[in-house]
Amino acid sequence: MANKVQKKVKKCIKKTRLNKLINRHQQKADVLKKLFFIRFLYNGKTVDEAVKLMEIALSTGHRWLDEWNEGGYENLYPKYKNGGRKAKLTEEQFKKLEEIMINESFLNTRKIHEIIKKEFNIDYSMSRIPKIVKKLGYSYKKGYILYSKMPSDAEIILKKN
Repeated sequence: MANKVQKKVKKCIKKTRLNKLINRHQQKADVLKKLFFIRFLYNGKTVDEAVKLMEIALSTGHRWLDEWNEGGYENLYPKYKNGGRKAKLTEEQFKKLEEIMINESFLNTRKIHEIIKKEFNIDYSMSRIPKIVKKLGYSYKKGYILYSKMPSDAEIILKKN
């Protein structure tokens, strides 16, 4: 039995996709863990015994029990409120930035960064600017060159050929 060949995992999806799937199902896994804890209590275990079986802290077990007693199953879901930092730009400033962007032409990340810094006196990192643009409903596309000698109906001529 020492020469037994180990099975290898077939990598059907990329590791980043796998991590995203795990994160998406993490909340459900947390609730499932709480439900197992409650089931131990239903089966006659004490809180001390149940926390040892679940390998969690005693205070966590009491908190889960309190959540269950207060609101049942629905109360076991995490209560995430306003996660993350607040945006430096207010909603009014976002609207004003969008108006500025509509009136500007040939925008790029650096130019939008300069506009935000000049108009609102807020210095975002350059890596944050694409996220702001996406929040406003825009997307980035690679620019294309407009030649001065190009005919005005170049697209129509190209489609005909």
